[in-house]
Amino acid sequence: MSKVIIGVDLGGTNVKTAIVTPDKEVLSKDSRPTHAGEGPVAVFEAMEASARDAMQAVDVTPEDVLAAGFGAPGPMNWRTGVVYSPPNLPGWKDVPLADEMAKRLGVPCYVDNDANVACYGEYWLGAGQGTESMVVLTLGTGVGGGIVVFGRLLRGIDGTAAELGHLKVQRDGRACGCGNRGCLEAYASVTGMVKTAVENLAKYPDSKLNLLCDGRPDTITGKMISDAAGEGDAFARWVFQETATWLGIGIGSLINMQNPEKVVLCGGMIAAGDLLFKPVREAVRANCFEVPGNRCEIVPAGLGGDAGVIGSAGCALDRYQRENAG
Repeated sequence: MSKVIIGVDLGGTNVKTAIVTPDKEVLSKDSRPTHAGEGPVAVFEAMEASARDAMQAVDVTPEDVLAAGFGAPGPMNWRTGVVYSPPNLPGWKDVPLADEMAKRLGVPCYVDNDANVACYGEYWLGAGQGTESMVVLTLGTGVGGGIVVFGRLLRGIDGTAAELGHLKVQRDGRACGCGNRGCLEAYASVTGMVKTAVENLAKYPDSKLNLLCDGRPDTITGKMISDAAGEGDAFARWVFQETATWLGIGIGSLINMQNPEKVVLCGGMIAAGDLLFKPVREAVRANCFEVPGNRCEIVPAGLGGDAGVIGSAGCALDRYQRENAG
């Protein structure tokens, strides 16, 4: 058996595992509940069982494994593999994730932020393949992200780089969950899109959204907006346009700063297709320098829900090779 890497995507609900070769072939995958509410030991056991079952499925032994990578929610110290106090993992406080899993699996283990590994997954095996520098933005309840610069993740001295959802796009703007105001996340996330709809619905009494929410704007969801827009509702389509414009403003600043070859958009919002991407691209071109703006492609993600688990393997391989170079 040639050497392989284990990738693990640790989420609050599920643990996903993949066995991947250094030449990017995915040999097997596993998924199971995290059991986060039962504390760190139960989560360790779930990850160990998932990894061992994925290995057994393709007759891999620990001797065949170069390294294992874990994408975990922050905050954390990516160098030491200690996870501090992630909000969706109850009872975790300064947990030595890398050391604990190395003991259990008997292989070198590396830990990185979950958004960073998803970015690296798109760079390594997804929509960013063939690039040297790229940016990933994840569009969900919030806006996450990651940056690859000349083949390496931009982590920052404290491991807090690429908090792209907290780019400031509006002075004294909407309150953001981070405690500041005017962040990109407050406008360009699903939460921000819903906020835009709620703030403006009264001006459009004939919108299908009024029917979908039964006259209660506080019950509007992203799916309602998407459904109404898909049916041609003018107000819902305007909400998408407004959300996309804010996103394009943020991306334009990133392009001016980073000069990436690609910006990859992930998350449920990208299912809207051109309804989202067309105004995003227009806003990007209007808000960045011409040369880097024309060079940069704005594209949908290629790996879907597997970006994190594949990226965890890719990050582990990269870190293992750099540590053992020469």
